[in-house]
Amino acid sequence: MRNIFYTLLLSVALMACTNENRPVVQAGQTWSLDVEHADTLLRHAVDSIRFLALESGEDSELYGIDKLIVKNGLVYLADFRAGKIVAYDESGRSRFVLDAKGEGPEEYLEMRSFAADDSCIYTLDNYRHSLNVYGCRDGRYRKSLKLPFVAWDMEVLLDGSFIFAYSPGRGGKPSMNQGRYRIFITDRDLKIEKRLLPYEKEAFDFVDRKTYFSSAGQGVLFASASSDDLFVFSGKDSLRRIAVSFGNGIPDRYRQDFTRIKEGGYSYFSTTPVWCKDYVACVISCGDYLMDYIYDVKTGRLSGNDFSNAYKGLLTPVGCDGESLVSYLDDYSYYQELVAHGFTRADESVESHLKNEGAVLLFYSMR
Repeated sequence: MRNIFYTLLLSVALMACTNENRPVVQAGQTWSLDVEHADTLLRHAVDSIRFLALESGEDSELYGIDKLIVKNGLVYLADFRAGKIVAYDESGRSRFVLDAKGEGPEEYLEMRSFAADDSCIYTLDNYRHSLNVYGCRDGRYRKSLKLPFVAWDMEVLLDGSFIFAYSPGRGGKPSMNQGRYRIFITDRDLKIEKRLLPYEKEAFDFVDRKTYFSSAGQGVLFASASSDDLFVFSGKDSLRRIAVSFGNGIPDRYRQDFTRIKEGGYSYFSTTPVWCKDYVACVISCGDYLMDYIYDVKTGRLSGNDFSNAYKGLLTPVGCDGESLVSYLDDYSYYQELVAHGFTRADESVESHLKNEGAVLLFYSMR
């Protein structure tokens, strides 16, 4: 799972609250993310990096990480292609594996996404239109609920409500009659309580995402390719919109024309940002590159990696544990190249683990 930081590092080295049908609330604030004027002092926002080796095992083998949730003293890592969630404790030991892909009554045909709270893990299966519920500490099946819509991602809000995201694709439409909305909020029995962020009949997003939500201290952050705006949901009745201004943002008339977007080198969020305390980690498309940045909410500073010096360089975060940004690394050669360019070195046991094809998590403590 090669990080974009290394690709750019090498290239440089070689070259020298709305209710349904009502308008979206006005933005409470605007963030300026002008990559042309970003500094390369991202490392100054990082206090330290901690490495955690993840116990290896045939059952816990993952192709890559699509979503990470830290909760209940556990780290849940999901690989949607494999249809698997592996739960690790704080020492990196594998506690259980949820691998229930199949056609049985307690299984799922797909794992489109998942969420977790202090009692359960919830997996999305659009093939069966079901939400499957498993114990959060042992992965044992509890029950299944019938989904009243198609969704690409889900989270649990601070008030206990479920929030689901749907994003229309080119030439496609959901297999259920669910109305043209990007957000559905339900109670615990999946009764729809709110439909938000409506879209036009012919609208579609020019890129798909693995996830549309990320957890933030303020609630749940939502982003899609439909706009540059970010939406923070604290509960079913609490919605905050953040307007984002890129220096070279996508003109409205090109919002659904990916060819024009690429040709113009326009900036946009490639993935949903991860908000950790006062810092927002984001991957921004910049012409032919995808680049990692940190936005400091307090100072309004946008910082990127220094590609001539990998010291405390940021590998694309896959989540946040409430205190630190969390990244995933499973490539020893990649790690060696980074260290050769000044990256923080792990201890011998972690290096040996990586060398033997093990995976590690990196916890970035921010200043």
